[in-house]
Amino acid sequence: MKRRLLALLALFSLAFAAHPGQFMILSFRGAEPPTQLIERYRPAGVILFPSNLAEDPVGMVRELRRRYPDLLVLIDQEGGPFFSYRAPGVPRFPAAMALAAAGDPELTRAVGRAIGQEVAYLGANVDLAPVLDVNVNPKNPIIGLRSFGADPEGVIRHGLAFARGLEEAGVLWTAKHFPGHGDTQTDSHTGLPIVDKPLEAIERVELAPFRAAVRAGVPVIMTAHILYPALDPDAPATLSRKILTGLLREKMGYDGLIVTDDMGMRAISDRWGAGEAAVRAVLAGADLVLVGRGGGTAEAVYAALNEALTSGRIAPERAAASERRLQAARARLRPPAPEPDWKALAALNLKAARAGVTWLAGELPIPGAGTLVVAPRVRATWGAEPSLAELAPKYLPGAHYQVVGEVPSGSDITAAATRAKKFDRIVLGTYHWLGRLPEEQVWLYQALVRTGKPVYVVALGNPDDYTYLDPAPAGYLVTYGYRAAQVRAALEALSGSFVPGGKLPVPVGPFPIGSGIGR
Repeated sequence: MKRRLLALLALFSLAFAAHPGQFMILSFRGAEPPTQLIERYRPAGVILFPSNLAEDPVGMVRELRRRYPDLLVLIDQEGGPFFSYRAPGVPRFPAAMALAAAGDPELTRAVGRAIGQEVAYLGANVDLAPVLDVNVNPKNPIIGLRSFGADPEGVIRHGLAFARGLEEAGVLWTAKHFPGHGDTQTDSHTGLPIVDKPLEAIERVELAPFRAAVRAGVPVIMTAHILYPALDPDAPATLSRKILTGLLREKMGYDGLIVTDDMGMRAISDRWGAGEAAVRAVLAGADLVLVGRGGGTAEAVYAALNEALTSGRIAPERAAASERRLQAARARLRPPAPEPDWKALAALNLKAARAGVTWLAGELPIPGAGTLVVAPRVRATWGAEPSLAELAPKYLPGAHYQVVGEVPSGSDITAAATRAKKFDRIVLGTYHWLGRLPEEQVWLYQALVRTGKPVYVVALGNPDDYTYLDPAPAGYLVTYGYRAAQVRAALEALSGSFVPGGKLPVPVGPFPIGSGIGR
C-alpha cells in the first residue's frame, strides 16, 4: 500500500509540474541564442536551421548549451541536400542514396560517425537522421536522395549503420518519417499525402525499417503527416492514436521519444491549425511537437497545450509519461565534443563520393581534349557548390566548359549547342532531386544531341534523369548529389582516375536495383 501511495505521489508531482513547454521543440530567428524565447516558453528543445548558423555557429550553440544544459538541440544533418551546419571547412557528405550505392555498411557507419562528430562539435545533441523511408516512388516530392533506396533490407542495413555512427559520436539519432514517406506523390509541406496500399505491403515495406530501429534502441522517432487508410482511415499518422500508440507504442514496443514533423506544415495546419493539431498529436502519443518555420506559431501551440493541460484534456498521467521519456533522453546527452580532424573527414568525404558513383552506360574513360562540359550551377537553397563545368578543367585535363542555369534559358541552350559543334564529345550535367527533371534541361539535352556529337550525361541528383532522355545518352554516370566531392569524383571517373563501382539502390528505367558496370 505504501509503495503504491508513493508511486501515486510521484505521478502527481510530475503532473503538477507539467507545463506546455515540455512538449515543444521551437525554431527561432537570427544567429543569437534565443534567450527570450526559451525563458518565455521553457521548451524541451530548439531546432537549428542554416540561418541560425550563419555567423558564429559553434559559439552560439555552445552558449545555448551553457545556459540551458538540459535543452535538446536538434539539427537536420543527414548528408546530401539536408545539411544545416555548412560552415567553411565542414565537409558536406553525400546523401543516403549515394552511401547505399557504395554498398559498404562500414563506410556508411564511418560517414554517420563523421557527421555525428560535426554535430557534436557544433554543440547540438539530436540529429534528425537517418531517413528510414523506403523510396519506392521515383516521383516522390520530398524524399528522393535522402532515402537509402527502394529495398527495405538495404534501408535497414545502411540506415542502422549510419545510426551506429551517430551513436559513436555521442549524438542521439532519429528514425524518420514514421510510418514511411517513401511512396507519396504529395509534399506534406503543401498538402496531405495519402498512401493507400494494403496492410501487408505496408508491413513488408514501410514499417520494416522502423521495426528494425525499435529493436536497435532508437532514442527518437519522427512522425509523418501522412494518411494511411489501412492503418487509420480518419487521421494522419502524426495525429493518430491508432498509429502512434496502438501500432508504435503497443504493437512495436517503442518507449522512446516521439517527435512530430513541423506542425506548421500545410498537411496539418490547413486542416486543424497548429495549436489544435499539437494537442491532438500529444493525445495520439507524441511527446514533442515541432514548431518549425512552416507557419505554426509558438504562441498558438503553447496556448492550446496550456488549455488542454488545465482542462484535463491532456491527462496528468499522459503528461507524466512524456516527461519521463524526456528525462531519459536528457540523461543520455553529452557535452559538446572537441574539434574533429577536418582533413580526415574531408578524405572520408571524397572516399564516400567516389564509392557511390554509379556507371550505367557507355565507355570509360573519355579524353579531356576535345570535350565540352556543360552543367548547371545549382541554386544555393541547399548550400552553394561549384559546378561540374567549372571543375572540369582541373579533374578532366584539357576539357572546356560552359555553365548554364539550373533551369537553362533559351540563350543558355543556344550558346551551348553552338559551342558543342566545335568539340568531339559533350558531357552534360543534369540535376534534380525531387519531382521530375525540368523540361528546360531536357530541351538542352536534345539540342546537344542534334549536333551529332556523342553526349555523356552525369546525373548530379536523382538517378532517374535517364528516363527523361530520348534518345539514350552515349554514356551515363550517377553521383546522387552535386556536392563538390561528388562532382570531383564524377570527373575523375570520366578521366579514368578510378573505375566507378557503385550499384543502383533504386530502379532506373531499364536498369534494375543493383545495376552498375564497374564492379
